[in-house]
Amino acid sequence: MGNAGNALRLDRRQMLAAIATSALAAGAGAPAFARLSARYPATQALIDGYVAKGLVPGAIVGIVKPGRFDPTWLTAGQTLFEGGSPVSPSTVWRLYSMTKPVTGIAVMQQVAAGKLGIDTPIADIMPEFRRMRVLTDPEKSLESRPAERPILVRHLLTHSAGFTYTIAGNGPLETEYRRMGILPMSSAGQLQPGDAPAPDLGTYVQRLARLPLHYEPGTKWRYSVGIDVAGALLERLTGKTLDRVLAEQIFDPLGMRDTGFWLDAERQRRLAGLYAWVDPKTFKPSGKPFLSDGPARTEFAQRPAMLAGGAGLVGTAGDYARFAQMMLNEGLFEGTRLLARGTARLAMSNLMERGVLFRDGDGNGAGGRAILSDAAGAEPERYRVGTWGWGGAASTLFHVDPVRGHAVVLMLQSIGNPEGPNEQKFNTALAADARG
Repeated sequence: MGNAGNALRLDRRQMLAAIATSALAAGAGAPAFARLSARYPATQALIDGYVAKGLVPGAIVGIVKPGRFDPTWLTAGQTLFEGGSPVSPSTVWRLYSMTKPVTGIAVMQQVAAGKLGIDTPIADIMPEFRRMRVLTDPEKSLESRPAERPILVRHLLTHSAGFTYTIAGNGPLETEYRRMGILPMSSAGQLQPGDAPAPDLGTYVQRLARLPLHYEPGTKWRYSVGIDVAGALLERLTGKTLDRVLAEQIFDPLGMRDTGFWLDAERQRRLAGLYAWVDPKTFKPSGKPFLSDGPARTEFAQRPAMLAGGAGLVGTAGDYARFAQMMLNEGLFEGTRLLARGTARLAMSNLMERGVLFRDGDGNGAGGRAILSDAAGAEPERYRVGTWGWGGAASTLFHVDPVRGHAVVLMLQSIGNPEGPNEQKFNTALAADARG
């Protein structure tokens, strides 16, 4: 995740357990159709620089404006350091935690349909969560007391339900998560000694419900499996698997044909390489990139055991720009309304309880950070007030900015490089282009 307090979190965490050992050389190149540097010179120069410095083999930025879907594309480089194909809107990327806003909006669609409310206790749909317990000392033991408050739908969407993540700490509860396979997604590459593989989503939430919470629901923000639980709630509510829920509610209406939890052979050939800057044996910074997952061999080649609503999707920039366009248009895409305008605005606002904030005075909406304070005039690396969005572990980014009147998608694939792509530089470039 990004390390600046005022930026949308990149969620660059320790998803680095099994990394291949082939060192690769950098390369560059970009298709002429997408080079619109005259309109966005600073942003184009930024991604060109990423490629020229060998930080990533390629990158793409998609920018949409309110109204019709007519994205501007900026591209640089190839899908692999050793060649691959020129990056394009149809290149497939690992979205990781950029899955969270998609699942969050699917829940909000059910809210808009009257199937549940923001303040519905999740135990009304998943009774196994009715009698939760809360740790008395999260750093030392699993001793617990009865929870005083129920987990609400809003808590799942905002990382305030009381759950944790194996990538958010290393205390007794996180150790239990690992032992029981309560992981961020069904990824064999994340498994460490003592970790159980992630089960199917139904088993996942049943195991989770038997464990205590890290803190009392609704009282603080802690990055967590909450949106994976939201995916299970969607399954329970609709009687359909999460892949079908997302396809029917979001992907099919938006024409997001290349987004899902696994890849067929044709989409796999379009998959960009994922590069980690960490030694695969010591997990220390390596100074050079290692191909950890690519089109020739990828963990996304088959249906995963768990459909992870928090981090499981792969898709294209072309697809995600459609989702971004719909949210920028407050629920409307090419004449089709997927979400009532008021519900779309609510989804992008702060949904946490009064007095609970994410960090630096900002909030959390339905699967994404909601920016509540505006210092962009003096600090161009920061987001404008009203912006909503999130990022992924491989340094992907997306946000909707109603003040500047655009939504932006950045796709590239880099994990663990402290000198690599970051959102502060990206925001500064976008701000420079907006001024120009």
